[in-house]
Amino acid sequence: MLRLFIFISFILSLNPLIAANDKASLVETAPVISGSLISYQTFIGTLYYSETSIIAAQVSGLVLKVNFDTTDQIHKDQILVELDHEILDSRILAIEASLEELHLQLEKINKDLKRYTKLLKQKNVSQQQFDDIYYSKTALEQKHIALQAQHNVLNIERRQSLIRAPYAGLISKKHISRGEWVDQGGKIATLINPENVYALFDIPALFIKQINENKAIDIKINQKKYSGTIKGLIVQGDAKTRTLPLKIKLDSIDNSLFGGLEAEIKLPRKTHSNSIIIPRDAVIKRFGQDVIFTIEAGKANMIPVEVKLYQGSLVAVNAEELNTQMRVITKGNERIFPDQAVVEKVEK
Repeated sequence: MLRLFIFISFILSLNPLIAANDKASLVETAPVISGSLISYQTFIGTLYYSETSIIAAQVSGLVLKVNFDTTDQIHKDQILVELDHEILDSRILAIEASLEELHLQLEKINKDLKRYTKLLKQKNVSQQQFDDIYYSKTALEQKHIALQAQHNVLNIERRQSLIRAPYAGLISKKHISRGEWVDQGGKIATLINPENVYALFDIPALFIKQINENKAIDIKINQKKYSGTIKGLIVQGDAKTRTLPLKIKLDSIDNSLFGGLEAEIKLPRKTHSNSIIIPRDAVIKRFGQDVIFTIEAGKANMIPVEVKLYQGSLVAVNAEELNTQMRVITKGNERIFPDQAVVEKVEK
């Protein structure tokens, strides 16, 4: 008698569950589409300036003036440093005086040569006397050429005593100060060209086929998106990591960028073409496998699926029973069971 009472109580306790299962559940659906999905892999790189110059002195000398400081914006041909050129100026004056003297000597000997040429024709002077005048003129001309070359060298050194910026840019480091002696080849300043900003990324060899030079690409820096152009791969790879450096030039820059910043790009890793695509929310786990629910004759129909690729809120799946004429349940699918009555929510 006791066993019969327990059994009847158990049956009665199932009635609410059975009734709840028979009650239609409100769900939301989305269409099944066909298309292609691409998965991306993120790579982290570093910004750098491709044109960074350590400006050096071409001549040695005492620093008289320094016309720049760190962080200064410099224009092309701006005089950065002036070296002492007092002795150099004196040597230039001495050479110029010697050149003037030679010029006068050449002027006189040219007149003598004309006169001797007439006298030689008249046989009033010997050939020996004429030759002496002629070769003296030639010697003076060669001496003039040598002095002129020395003068040119001194003028070049004089110009080089004014050290100028080779291009417009920013001073990132100052190496000398006024009153210091700088040797030939000594460091003056480090100059950066802020217009040529690049990013370098180490990528695995399997991505090489996807790299096309001059192809546009988006670069994320400090949560901001910038446009860039792929310049190519540096063929000397890393033997340990089996990666190659990918060089990208930024097309647009602003004042928030600087060398050493972290940069981020995404490269296609896997593509599924002509796939069945559904919302990611439609796929749930049941009985240890991925499944989706569709609606057939007012009831939930469970279909096992094979997930191929996720991309954002979408997923590419394989399922023989699924086609683009169907709709899948995206909300309410966690609480329903196969063959349960369902009602699709209608948007007003």
